[in-house]
Amino acid sequence: MPIIPPGFDPPRDPSDGRPFVRLDAPGHGFYEMTVRPGADPFDIARIAVAIPTDAVFVEALGDVDVVLVFRAIPGSALPATATPPPRQPGPAGGWLPDVRLYRMVPALPQPR
Repeated sequence: MPIIPPGFDPPRDPSDGRPFVRLDAPGHGFYEMTVRPGADPFDIARIAVAIPTDAVFVEALGDVDVVLVFRAIPGSALPATATPPPRQPGPAGGWLPDVRLYRMVPALPQPR
């Protein structure tokens, strides 16, 4: 299966059944987001919202499948879980982008 799809927004299914983006929480406040070739920004954003907002980027691993490693700040107010925190109004709840309209924006042609 080619990485670049043939048309606009076709159904994408990796040939081996693995998702394009995956989030693992191995423990000790670490979160590992694995991004495979073929993932688009919507795939990444949909999974990234599950990382606690108090986590910081630590390192990137991999060559083809990239693993972005985040770690929650010890002693922070937010729990270290792999589920998104509940949405709360105001600045205390943080800001999450609305990605529902993302798929409606066509991609721009690449410069040659």
